[in-house]
Amino acid sequence: MLAANARQDQMRELSQVMAWIAYGSAVLIGTAINEPKKFPKLEDAFPSLFEKQAHQDWRIMKERVEGFAQVKNKQAFDV
Repeated sequence: MLAANARQDQMRELSQVMAWIAYGSAVLIGTAINEPKKFPKLEDAFPSLFEKQAHQDWRIMKERVEGFAQVKNKQAFDV
């Protein structure tokens, strides 16, 4: 009889977790649709799982792309 009660308790806990996930998802969807500016970023929603990534300045990225293009163009003409 105790094993049956333990199994019922496990199933109830699993059901509660699944209901919590479904409810949380519904809240996030509602926020995303009705108030998209309040929708949390992934890093804010799960700070222990995802680190915030530093935004790179577009000028640095432009420099890197141009440098890469120069190297590739030089290689194409050297062949």
